[in-house]
Amino acid sequence: MKFIYELGKVPDKYLDLIGGKAYSLDLMIRELKLNVPYGYVVIASAFEDGEVCGEALSEIGSLASSLDSGVTYAVRSSALSEDGENASYAGQYETVTDVKTDSILDAVKSVVSSAASSRVKEYNENIAHGREGIAVVIQKFVSPVFAGVVFTSDPINGKDEFLIGNYVKGEGEQLVSGNANAYEFKINALKFAYEGPDEMRPFAKRLGASCSSIRNHYGVPMDIEWAVSGGRVYILQARPITTLRRYDPSTYEINGSRSGYKLLTKTNVGEIFMQPVSPITFSVLDLISEMIGLPEWLDNINGQTYMNITVMMSAIVAFGKTKEEAFRNIKDLVGNVPDGLDIPVSPFDKKVFFRKIKKLLFPKNKSKLSRKEKLRMVDELSDIARSLIDRIHEINDPVALADFWDNTLVPALNDGLASVLTACGTAMLPLFTTRKKIGEIAGGEMADRLCGGSLGVVDCMKPVLLIEDVISGRITREEYMRDCGHRCVSEMELMASRPYEDPEYLDRLIEEHKNSGADLHAMQKKQASLYEEALAEFKSKYPSKSKWIDKQLAAFVHANQFREEIRSKGVWIFCVYREFLLRAGGLLGIGDDVFMLLKDEVNEVLRGRGDDYLSCVKARRKSYDSYLDYPPFPAVILGPFDPDKWLADPSRRSDFYCPDTLSNVDASGELDSSSDADAVIKGFPGATGVVTGTVKVIKDISEISLIENGDILVTVATNIGWTLVFPKVSAVITDIGAPLSHAAIVAREFGIPAVVGCGNATTLLKTGDKVTVDGASGVVRLVAE
Repeated sequence: MKFIYELGKVPDKYLDLIGGKAYSLDLMIRELKLNVPYGYVVIASAFEDGEVCGEALSEIGSLASSLDSGVTYAVRSSALSEDGENASYAGQYETVTDVKTDSILDAVKSVVSSAASSRVKEYNENIAHGREGIAVVIQKFVSPVFAGVVFTSDPINGKDEFLIGNYVKGEGEQLVSGNANAYEFKINALKFAYEGPDEMRPFAKRLGASCSSIRNHYGVPMDIEWAVSGGRVYILQARPITTLRRYDPSTYEINGSRSGYKLLTKTNVGEIFMQPVSPITFSVLDLISEMIGLPEWLDNINGQTYMNITVMMSAIVAFGKTKEEAFRNIKDLVGNVPDGLDIPVSPFDKKVFFRKIKKLLFPKNKSKLSRKEKLRMVDELSDIARSLIDRIHEINDPVALADFWDNTLVPALNDGLASVLTACGTAMLPLFTTRKKIGEIAGGEMADRLCGGSLGVVDCMKPVLLIEDVISGRITREEYMRDCGHRCVSEMELMASRPYEDPEYLDRLIEEHKNSGADLHAMQKKQASLYEEALAEFKSKYPSKSKWIDKQLAAFVHANQFREEIRSKGVWIFCVYREFLLRAGGLLGIGDDVFMLLKDEVNEVLRGRGDDYLSCVKARRKSYDSYLDYPPFPAVILGPFDPDKWLADPSRRSDFYCPDTLSNVDASGELDSSSDADAVIKGFPGATGVVTGTVKVIKDISEISLIENGDILVTVATNIGWTLVFPKVSAVITDIGAPLSHAAIVAREFGIPAVVGCGNATTLLKTGDKVTVDGASGVVRLVAE
């Protein structure tokens, strides 16, 4: 067996035997092409009980005799748990520097024996709890003029506008040990402007570029060791900053606000994921962020899903837009943020982004379907999904199920993704541009009138509209379940059951709708007639724009219908995956514990290679269950957020959280400028109309039976599972939302006034309050009794 490999050329099958330090060095040489001193790694299999095995002794001796005796070497540990996100092991193991070739074997033995030291044992027991085993790195020793450390983010608060560094003159071990005073410096993370001692200035830009490259590749804040020697900057080591750890996969402890100073929002995603997501669902969402080249775009705090505004803004700014222009481009998607808030922007590597997008559009296992076949697949996606589910149910062997995933489901998913991307093209663009274009000509009120009631029947309306068709006999019960049986409140959560799994679901729905007395088809027709009136009025006032408005609205209608159709069909993909997981759980005898696994672990367990993963299930389940007990966190979060400290605060807020500015921001997300600010709640105009009525605050869909006809619904957010309650209510007010959110779309089409994205309406209002909802202006006013 071979025990030693050159850094940058370690075979994939041995990467899990070289430890975190060697893995990082190998990656930086192979993929990032950084200036790393050349060297070798002795894999962990070479050592047993603190000793070097016989075959490895001979190989180390042969390596030493082949090395250049005119230079010296550094011999360092690379423990299997070292330099990871959970533990750095900084200074725990022995390091031997300036080693001559004839002393390399003794240095290796010294490093390996240090694994048995009391300090390492104590660190393992109290901090690391990681894999046992150690590899050893042998590298050319760089005799430094300066040596130091750079943090790509502030280790305390995660802010990353500057690279923060310090250094000593001579070897960096003095810095780690504290035996020499350090010089401090900062490098602007975007422009690499330097602040610090002049002696380091000539090397700052090169160091900054290297550190940014490492940060962008890893996608997490990094702690980087470096040295300057012979006028060149060398990278000696790179590891995640453990204080900014986002996620522990072994326990499913997750807090995305810790991994950098960023702005997070629940708008749109908070409507889709109203409950904490399971580990398996989280792993799928993380994959989506990775695939589109926006790391941590779908972020997470204690299972609650957020959208990362900072990474979106950073990408747009990297392509030359100002921060103001960037936010205007995404405001309809991400909702309101407090006025005057300086949204943090981080370094963003366009090259990495382009590589991800290229891989997404042109994957290694590229779909062999023609464009025509892809478009047909989009049309037939629901039928294809049902066929795959039937085949899954027929499999009775774990290995056969794993093979079905690899050989059938993965190719089908690749084809499905390629088909959706082909169908999308630029079809969604009118969602973000139409209202603005019309408003520039005819004003915002006319834009709202024209963009409401124009859509016809979109998929998110079908669960409630088609109930009336079942009752009237226009469609059968089977046809209803075929069209709507996959849609529900938690339809993107793989752990959540689907309506088609419940034989009594439709009976309950029919009974509830009969009791409501609503006629939704009539409501929709009325709204459509108001749209026709608005269109005639526009053409009368602007006759030269008649063809233009028809074209704009046609594109707008198509974009909305297509968006909802794709979302509906996309849910079927989640249904297929859920059925695969349910079958896996049944065949493995672990039931719904299968949802405590991560996406890459399920097949390993099916093939009998997943004992390590199964050992994590209990801890992950404990974390997941604890997350279910937390209330919804604030709709907008800036900076580090501690859920337990927030929960213990009796004056906590649910609209916006930032320790630096919290006291200066009012409930509407705007600076408090009036003594009666609590009497007015502001949000986005969701659907036009003015209604005065009585509030019913509903925090969770399990409480919707409390809603009575004519109530004004006040809730955190709505999604398709809430559509069934819309016939009862006279208006809708939500904490989370934007013009493109579910509540706004459905309310507009049914003519129900709505104000969305208010921040903390569920906190400021209480059941029984009387309010006036002005959907056109996005304002809710308390009415004095």
